[in-house]
Amino acid sequence: MSGGHSDILVVGGGPAGLHAAFYAAWRGLSVQVLEARPELGGQLQALYPDKVVYDVPGHPVRLASEVVNSLVAQLAGLGVCVQLGATARQLTAEDGGWRIDTGSASYTARAVILAPGLGALTARPARVLGADLHPDVRTEVPDATSLSGRQVLVVGGVPQATRAALDLVDAGAAVTLTHRRAGFRGHPGQLTRLTLLQEAGRLEVLAPWVLDTLTSDGALLVQGGLHRHVPAATVLILGGYLPDLAPVQTWPLDWQGDYVPDGTGGQTILPGIFVAGDVTTSGGDFKLISVGLAQAAIAANHAVHYVKPELKVRPGHSSEKRA
Repeated sequence: MSGGHSDILVVGGGPAGLHAAFYAAWRGLSVQVLEARPELGGQLQALYPDKVVYDVPGHPVRLASEVVNSLVAQLAGLGVCVQLGATARQLTAEDGGWRIDTGSASYTARAVILAPGLGALTARPARVLGADLHPDVRTEVPDATSLSGRQVLVVGGVPQATRAALDLVDAGAAVTLTHRRAGFRGHPGQLTRLTLLQEAGRLEVLAPWVLDTLTSDGALLVQGGLHRHVPAATVLILGGYLPDLAPVQTWPLDWQGDYVPDGTGGQTILPGIFVAGDVTTSGGDFKLISVGLAQAAIAANHAVHYVKPELKVRPGHSSEKRA
């Protein structure tokens, strides 16, 4: 199955990948972004959307999720095509450019910008007794509307659990939210809504309770010597994510552990393959968003020049660009 062709293919939808996509598209090239997760934002959105980020240039205090929203908004009107749930795997030279296979589709481009962050973020498996007995156990947040009218048990204290519970209530599901500790994570507005929905009887919150066993029709929770059965047609066990670089570490880029050697402009040893962000040797241990954004801008502009030599590497000042 063909996934389409573009001038530049960006692997990774985190901050570095999104900023690289912006710069390449802003200069007039066609751009596609491959993101392994079902949402953009990388670590900021998957691991700590509720935390405050202080080192984004020009934004002294921003929630990580707000940083992601701004980066995505910057792509508006530029024609960037985003493919979610697409894990880049095999890299093959093809027709003066490159083809990347995800297992379900193939994407081709003249140049590739590799910006995978720490790697594809995969959900932690549901390791709980009886997981094979229940007909619908999930570890990723689904489209809430697809569970409208169903009894759903959400397990976890990560921000995604809080957001999933709120979205599911809004979609008309009967939701129980539980966690082994009393507190949940999320930004203040979300946590306030949790309390209000609980007080209004629209959301059941059981915390601290421990998920002990799954059954064919729900789950058994325990607290001290108490046991409680919670009926649920769907069980979401949200325990965070694990980074995995293995899908792209098969690429012949002279990997040095989890790092790719990069030269001027993020160029790797393969012509037309550029790298930006956490995996670059030039960045070293400076895994900072400000470093990743700078590397993304440089790599994108070098990739633009590689694809269209008539376009200079230096993009000029955005303030001088006509609307």
